[in-house]
Amino acid sequence: MQHDLHPPGQPPASSVTTPPPGSDDNKKIQGLYRMVWVLFALVLVLSIGVLVILPSMVSVQEPDQQKMVAERVNTNQPAPLAVSVVRHDAEQALQGFLRLRAQPGLSGGEIWAAGEWQRAMTTVAAGDDNFGHGKFEMALSAYQDASKQLQALIDGRPQRLAETLASGWQALQQNNVENAISAFEQVLAMQSGHEEGRLGLTRASAREQVLQLMEQGEQSREQAVQAQVVENLSMAADAYSSALQMDPDYIPAQLALQQVKGELLSLAFQDAMSSALRSLDNNELGQAELALKAAMQIYPDDPAVKDTQQRLLSAQRQSTLNRLRRQAMRHTNNESWVAAAKSYRKALSIDSQAIFARSGLAHAQQRMKLHAQLDHYLADSTRLSSDEPLENARKLLQSNQTVAANEPLLARKINALQQAVRLAVTPVELLIQSDNMTEIAIYHVGRLGKFQQKQLTLRPGRYTVTGHCQGFRDVRKVITLRPESGTFTLSLRCEVAI
Repeated sequence: MQHDLHPPGQPPASSVTTPPPGSDDNKKIQGLYRMVWVLFALVLVLSIGVLVILPSMVSVQEPDQQKMVAERVNTNQPAPLAVSVVRHDAEQALQGFLRLRAQPGLSGGEIWAAGEWQRAMTTVAAGDDNFGHGKFEMALSAYQDASKQLQALIDGRPQRLAETLASGWQALQQNNVENAISAFEQVLAMQSGHEEGRLGLTRASAREQVLQLMEQGEQSREQAVQAQVVENLSMAADAYSSALQMDPDYIPAQLALQQVKGELLSLAFQDAMSSALRSLDNNELGQAELALKAAMQIYPDDPAVKDTQQRLLSAQRQSTLNRLRRQAMRHTNNESWVAAAKSYRKALSIDSQAIFARSGLAHAQQRMKLHAQLDHYLADSTRLSSDEPLENARKLLQSNQTVAANEPLLARKINALQQAVRLAVTPVELLIQSDNMTEIAIYHVGRLGKFQQKQLTLRPGRYTVTGHCQGFRDVRKVITLRPESGTFTLSLRCEVAI
């Protein structure tokens, strides 16, 4: 197989029709061949020139120029696509930083973490500067570092809050008001609704005035000790109370107020006990009781209170006994034996061993019985018309012949009974008039029969006289015969037919 050779870009010879010699087409073809060969020669000459002349030109360049060229040759310029990617990453990192900075956990970070916050802001500012100069990789690194710094603040916030809160309380306990306020403000910056932080800030804000009130209280208290003036203690108590109104949890004020109140109570107790004892000595038992009650309200278990109370009770008991004794004596002098007996019984209920009450009650009861017996006969002297009551009355008079001079009422009653006994045995004339048809009878005397008129002699008293007649209604009359009445006339007959 024969392969035709031809220049690059020319068709093989077998496929081209050769024009006849001397024709115009033949001339054109020859001219084209000559041009091709001229161009080929020119390319060959230029290639040789580059290979020969260029090394000599490079060898004569200055060292600095060679270095600059080498650096330009060796510098790895990033491709346009790589630059775009880095820039995008930097922008994303910045967006992440901004989202992180907007989280609630970093609210108020410029206050409670001023140093760390400022460093993060400085770092991100450097990233912005690098980004503006097209240094995207450095900007990306700065944004990432700033985000790490903010994340560290978020992660450490709970511990920082607890530590800041503790430092605030410690500063407040040491009365370092400025540091305490700063710490509590940082706590509230980290968590605006933090109750303990609010309480701490409130207490810290009031501490200066509280300390001034405490100083006033101490001065008043010292003056009270030196001058022994209760009013100064009251002023100290008022100052401590005012301090507690501003800060109810301030322990020094609580303790100071408690101590001052204790001192005031102690003074009040001493005054009350002194008044009670003084009143007891003066037998002013009402005042003593009031003073002792005041002392008991302060220190009810104090031994002095119990001792004084026993003294007061004893004095009150004796005073009551004395009062009842005087009362009973007045009733005795008035011969009011029932009232006297009542007073003696009251005295015995207080002191069952009171001799005056025992003997007085016995005497009053005896007199009450005697008066009751006398009154029994004197209330109705007609009882003496019977033998047995009359005998009992005589015995009663016999046993009470002697009467105390200070008992005029009893003497009068005895005299009256004696008179009644004498009259009871003095006969009284009774004249009964009838119709000679009526049968007359008198209870405890006997049947008198029928008569026109009959006169009897009877002892004074009450008598029941009856009349009976066949075919008529019985009649009955009760009469009282009195010694001073003279002859008593009675008309009695049955007059109502049946």
